[in-house]
Amino acid sequence: MRACYGAGVDASAAAPRAPRRARRRGARLAGAVAIGLGIGFLLSVATAGGWDLWLARRGIVAGYAALGTAVPALDGRHLSLDCRGSGSPTVVLEAGMGMDARSWGPVFPRLAATTRTCAYSRANRAGSDPRDRHTVAEAAADLRAALAAAGERAPFVLVGHSLGDVYVRVFAAARSGEVAGLVLLDPFAPDRFRRLVALAPPALAAVWQADLDGDIAAVEATERLDWPASERELAAGALGSLPIEVVAVPQPFDLDPAIPDELRAPLAAAWRGGLSSFSTATTLTLAPGSSHNVQWDRPDLVLEAVARIVDAVRG
Repeated sequence: MRACYGAGVDASAAAPRAPRRARRRGARLAGAVAIGLGIGFLLSVATAGGWDLWLARRGIVAGYAALGTAVPALDGRHLSLDCRGSGSPTVVLEAGMGMDARSWGPVFPRLAATTRTCAYSRANRAGSDPRDRHTVAEAAADLRAALAAAGERAPFVLVGHSLGDVYVRVFAAARSGEVAGLVLLDPFAPDRFRRLVALAPPALAAVWQADLDGDIAAVEATERLDWPASERELAAGALGSLPIEVVAVPQPFDLDPAIPDELRAPLAAAWRGGLSSFSTATTLTLAPGSSHNVQWDRPDLVLEAVARIVDAVRG
């Protein structure tokens, strides 16, 4: 029996060696897998731009640390303004319909680490005083007064999400000498959408127009806006060669069964063309897989778009 296990070795002592070796190999393998997974996780976080951005891309949105203060605006009213960081230009964040400074949690701290950044809440939003029916230009004047009262200085880079695109475009057209660029995140862009309605066949155009009318009714009720006057203000503003970055969620022109096959490509091209023509210096970036809240789902794209304009201003 000893010959089976080697000279001078007792079988009862040698038998457990194979299971021990197997356990050691299993432990080493498990350790290697754990290390590999850990390295992969760290690379994933690093590629996303950090822990908070990694979470945001997975639907876990960073909370907003409310540090805003009530700043004088127009007519004795106050707006909640939260400015952090240092450096020029000053980035100003304009939220979408019904939203306020709290919607910028995933990107605000990152932006403030690179340049002076301000988030605020419009009139009738959290932390700001109410206001009766008014226009987008009057809201832009409100913001400019609050920035001046807080001592914030131009040049400004305005970031508008959704309906915020209308506010920042009107602001920029009225104060072209103070605005160095715009970043538009999945913009509402009603003027661009009307062009699509005009290209659609009658039945589809009626549906799209009804959708737009419903959106506008919600905007009027939520924001207390005089929309007809506001849309005239939007149409009157020209942005010339102002640098503009657009980050938009792709639209399902190739999937919508209501769109005739022969119109899918022309409508998609018209949509892209509309979002690329806010100025003669507009860049369009698509965010596939993102929801409408691009700053939550693809904060990396938002940060990159803002950085391109900030770097150009500094350069």
